[in-house]
Amino acid sequence: MKKNSIFWFRQDLRTFDNKWLIKSIENSDSIFPIFILDKNIIPWFLWLSDKKFLFLKEALINLDIELKKLWWKLTVFHDFPEKIIPELCKKYDINTIYANKSYSRYGKSRDEKIEEYWIENNISFILENDYLLNEPGEIAQRKVFTPYFKLWKKQLQEKEIVLQEAKYFNQLLIHEQDTKQLLDELIKWETHPYFTIDFWKNRLEKFDFKHYESFRNDLDLDGTSRLSVYLRFGIFSVREVYLKVKYESETYVSELAWREFWQHIDYYFPFTKKYEFQENKRHIKWKNDTELFQKWCEWKTGYPVVDAAMKQLLETNWMHGRARMIVASFLTKDLHIDWRMWEEYFKKHLLDYDENVNFWNWQWSASVWADPKPLRIFNPCLQSEKFDKKAKFIRKYLPELETQDIKAIHNPIDNKLDYIDIIINHKEAQKLAREMYKNKTENY
Repeated sequence: MKKNSIFWFRQDLRTFDNKWLIKSIENSDSIFPIFILDKNIIPWFLWLSDKKFLFLKEALINLDIELKKLWWKLTVFHDFPEKIIPELCKKYDINTIYANKSYSRYGKSRDEKIEEYWIENNISFILENDYLLNEPGEIAQRKVFTPYFKLWKKQLQEKEIVLQEAKYFNQLLIHEQDTKQLLDELIKWETHPYFTIDFWKNRLEKFDFKHYESFRNDLDLDGTSRLSVYLRFGIFSVREVYLKVKYESETYVSELAWREFWQHIDYYFPFTKKYEFQENKRHIKWKNDTELFQKWCEWKTGYPVVDAAMKQLLETNWMHGRARMIVASFLTKDLHIDWRMWEEYFKKHLLDYDENVNFWNWQWSASVWADPKPLRIFNPCLQSEKFDKKAKFIRKYLPELETQDIKAIHNPIDNKLDYIDIIINHKEAQKLAREMYKNKTENY
């Protein structure tokens, strides 16, 4: 019996070191490579207006180019997976579907529904981990990162990590359209203005990982790798990144572990996506002032470092890691707004959005996470002065402050700044925050 297979690309948009793609080549007589623009996630009307999807367009075109080197072509569908997959299986007499695992709430639910069809029709639906170095369940349950990190490294040391090249394979099952033509019809723009495939190719090789620890918090320097976007879409494998940095930066390795720690938490504590991880923080009475929330979203808080960070997000669909902590603390500890509101906001705008990473990073910033340390309240004035000393980052995104005094830029509370008036006084707001967290069940 001829083995006709579908390889369903998802968060693994590459041919190099895509181990399940390589496995499908070894075990198939013919392969149909596809990608589905899932209508459950992306309705048709988003494509004409949201530049966030321009990067995905470029990534898919690049994947098609890579596949052509293997004598393949990519077919892209804009449809519901639960509809299109069964149709393709019947049409092309498919025996096996290969795909790499998804770890989001929707992704797991989608795969469970589709798997029911496979069972009924005697089709193999084979999922493999390609997104993580260690599977969430491979490590014993831990709530705190440091003990998890020790186990994570130990688990990794027991694995042989070898990068694999996909081999030439000329048995393409079918090709239904011109990928670039379809994507050009759906997405009218050419490329994302800040993230491109060429950037990734140079970044991994040329970024100074050895000094990552020294510069990663400086807002005005190019001190972060910016590789999160490329890991999110699987433009390269996490194994490739790990082998590149393992001897250059223990700090960066720990960042890869943090990424997997949040998947670990989702595996053992999935209910905490709806509730604060700390049970005694589930009755905090958030103020949730919609007007203040809107000013935060529209970078009109009067605190330049907060506003510059929010403008960076809206302009580039990305935000510096230190800036994320600053704006998150400001929203929960200064404006007293529920972390779930801004989780949704970042979901809408972040190009590197990963559901599990986003949920618990924001819980961490909101101080409702399982963390033994005391309540963290970031002073936006001190953060600004410490991590953007010359206000280069702030002035880049807020050029109207070019001639303003640096001292006033860093501290708009105590200094006159020809800018938007502050919407809240941090000194007063942090006192209320301490009471709010202390008296969890009381209104204030």
